[in-house]
Amino acid sequence: MREFFQDPDSDDLTELQRNLRTLHDLVSGFIDPEEPRIRRLGDESFGEILERESLPGPSSTPTAVLESLAPYFQGMVRWNHPGTMINVTPPPTYASVAAAAYTSLLNANGAQDMSSGLLLGAELAVVKMVSQLAGLDLEKSGGVFTFGGKSTNVHAVKHGIQRAVPNARREGIPTPIRVLSSTQGHPCHEEVCGWLGIGETSCLRVPTLPDGSMDLGALDEALRATVRSGKQVATIFANGGTTIQMVVDPIGEIVALRDAVVEDLGLDYVPCVHVDSVVGWVWLFFRDYNAEANPWGFPARVLDKIRRQAARITEIRLADSFGVDFHKTGFASYSASLFMAADRTEIYQQGGITHADHPIGGGGRKGLPYEDLRFGHHSPFQYTFELSRSLTGPVEAYVNLKLLGVEGYQQLIGGLIVASQRFGEELVSLQRFEVLSATDSQGFAVLFIAKPNSDTPSVFDQSWDRSSLEALATFNYKFYRYLFEQQSQGRCPIICDYSSGYHKLVGGARIGVHKSYPMSPFYDEKTAVGFARQLGGLLEEFDARAPDAPFADGPHEARPMIFRPGTLT
Repeated sequence: MREFFQDPDSDDLTELQRNLRTLHDLVSGFIDPEEPRIRRLGDESFGEILERESLPGPSSTPTAVLESLAPYFQGMVRWNHPGTMINVTPPPTYASVAAAAYTSLLNANGAQDMSSGLLLGAELAVVKMVSQLAGLDLEKSGGVFTFGGKSTNVHAVKHGIQRAVPNARREGIPTPIRVLSSTQGHPCHEEVCGWLGIGETSCLRVPTLPDGSMDLGALDEALRATVRSGKQVATIFANGGTTIQMVVDPIGEIVALRDAVVEDLGLDYVPCVHVDSVVGWVWLFFRDYNAEANPWGFPARVLDKIRRQAARITEIRLADSFGVDFHKTGFASYSASLFMAADRTEIYQQGGITHADHPIGGGGRKGLPYEDLRFGHHSPFQYTFELSRSLTGPVEAYVNLKLLGVEGYQQLIGGLIVASQRFGEELVSLQRFEVLSATDSQGFAVLFIAKPNSDTPSVFDQSWDRSSLEALATFNYKFYRYLFEQQSQGRCPIICDYSSGYHKLVGGARIGVHKSYPMSPFYDEKTAVGFARQLGGLLEEFDARAPDAPFADGPHEARPMIFRPGTLT
């Protein structure tokens, strides 16, 4: 059995490299470089696949096991392919993956430095760099890596509860707790309330303005009404870059409004303002971008978008906490999420171990200043959500921040915006598509619909009636299913997503739309133009298809049309 492990008397990694090469060669047999998805050679269900699986009795060989594993990679999307545009998932850099693999070989646990050595210093270094990026006070700020973006929001609500009910950790919550988020906030804001036991209905949704940002008047009213009804507000979620529109709420005004309510109503606690910026944090790299010199030569429209977003996200320094997903816009692999707090003592206070004779040691609430933090004294498990903590996330984040630097991230994100804008322009020029996100999307997602005819009016035109909109919605849903079918046949190098509803149509109707969300560094203007024209050609082929022809099932059963109650009839 020893041949399966690294020899402690040798630093030879030949066997690791051999296993990696073997697996890569096996999976490569399913890969066509021109296609964005790893091919599936059959159509088996998971149940049929599992019929072949059972726990073996005798030991095997690495090659045999990897041969058994390789087919499971079939059907995966290839995030490095420029045609993969279905979610905020980037391809990771070579160096970050190498660092993560080596960290995994050494099996580093971020629970304490006594086992992981100085490698916990990489996490502290990332926290420092992100603090610098956000303009936080380095003497006070802090952060911890956790298992995902949802977990950063769990931390945000947990910290808010700890502020409102200091004894909640030991004694529970005697008073109803509420959390406020906008109607554009992520669905997990409700989900984390459920996980924490305060109930999903405790997440109150505040209306938004036409641009998608939080209505501050409605927030003020909701805050005051909640407190006056005898409830406590733990956390206010501000959007720091929504997935599609990339909306960044007025963070500074939300903080000021919170402070005014605390003073006016004489609260003995201060609700947390947390910025859910797991996607939009990347705009911080443009905080000091010289727009006049414009060293990367961004077009005027792109430069205007960058300046607006950078100005908005810069106010993140005024919030109590925010989230960062390096596996979203940081070009690291899953998962690498960071919860950042302006005051790191709030992180330390999450530990409940205060008795010196406790089996795992006391002092969980006593965070040492960094200047006093010496080897043997750093034990994050005393205050983190996890006891077992992977260090691959911090290591990948460290590598990418040092590798790409501010300028590298500027070029990557700016380049995606430039290419996305070109993609939308080319779609419009074909006269068979309408881009719906041209004016209100501040990121690099492109929302569009296919038009049955070149003279089909805009979906925002007030002349639409219900039956016509339903026909348009059905047309687009079938086209989406057709595209998925063509992908499976290797005839479409583009994987766009489909969103069930768009929110600004006449009468409150929400029509299903196609969504392009590029994350590959290889997606450039030339590629974008080519993809738009290919979509145009596929639309012409779709036109020739019989109206009642069957279409392949999509990856999910999206809804083509939604109407709000009491609207268009």
